[in-house]
Amino acid sequence: MSPTSPARDRLLKAARELFYADGYGVSIDAVTERAHVAKPTVYAHFKSKDELIGTMLTLACEEWFTELNAELERRDGDPLAQLLAPFDLLAASLPDPAYHGCILVNSAAAFLSADHPAHHALVTHDERMSTLFERLAAKAGAAKPADLARQLLVLYDGVKARGLVDNTGGAARDARTAATALLQSHSGTRPRKGPVTM
Repeated sequence: MSPTSPARDRLLKAARELFYADGYGVSIDAVTERAHVAKPTVYAHFKSKDELIGTMLTLACEEWFTELNAELERRDGDPLAQLLAPFDLLAASLPDPAYHGCILVNSAAAFLSADHPAHHALVTHDERMSTLFERLAAKAGAAKPADLARQLLVLYDGVKARGLVDNTGGAARDARTAATALLQSHSGTRPRKGPVTM
């Protein structure tokens, strides 16, 4: 079967919806029922449930970076606004009463083994975010962009954790304010203000 077949796409969509809403204990039978495919179809595309999970998480990660890169392009020419873009996107996705946390972080809590595809997906995501934050921090004038990038990643992950108990978007806005202050402390100057909202 084609790796981009409609059945495979439906399986990934169903898996993402069910695992996010109900956790990773959801059975393959439930996924196939939601996707309207026969159970053998799963194993025609994925070697195991774990591989399905890993592929689904990788796809979720790619979708995030596609959205983020598009927003960075819209903010081209404004380094501070670009640095704050991840926090603005998180704030824009809230409030959401159905928010159950970050699907990548949730998977790391569910699968503790470093060998699990979920762990690999989360590590890859964080490495990409760290690299991106470092590049944006350098453009925004940070004296030590690698240090600032690590601090911004803590804020970024913290927004997703706080969203579990506060889905108003307030945590993202607070993180945005903290990120601006961090950049100021790293550059020694007051950064030019970016857009208050997206």
